[in-house]
Amino acid sequence: MKLIPGSVLAMSAAIALALALMPPATATWGQDRGRPANEAFHVSWEPGPNPLMRRIQGRVHNDSRFRVTDVRLQVEGLDANTQPVGRTFAWALGDIGPGGETSFVVESMPGAATYRITVDSFDVVSVEAP
Repeated sequence: MKLIPGSVLAMSAAIALALALMPPATATWGQDRGRPANEAFHVSWEPGPNPLMRRIQGRVHNDSRFRVTDVRLQVEGLDANTQPVGRTFAWALGDIGPGGETSFVVESMPGAATYRITVDSFDVVSVEAP
């Protein structure tokens, strides 16, 4: 088979060569490569309004310059002696913009007199310019 410059095979070879020589694409931050520390989030909670439903509800406040999403909370139930009686995870609702807050609800734990709730993980959506 004889190749001519306008043939499909020659065009495919040229495209393959061009792709092989291109640098790999990478995701980068335009302004800031950092992430907020977990300490940039403040969690507050209280028992739900209906004691028969056995829920706790709370708020997560974002003190960072970052808009975050997929905020996962670790909820530790503690007995009267502050010893752990259980652990679960919950999700905060929606995105949290810089200076903003959102809510969460989680089932209470049998034997827990109080709770320690911390931000376990999150994803950064964007950063607010200084």
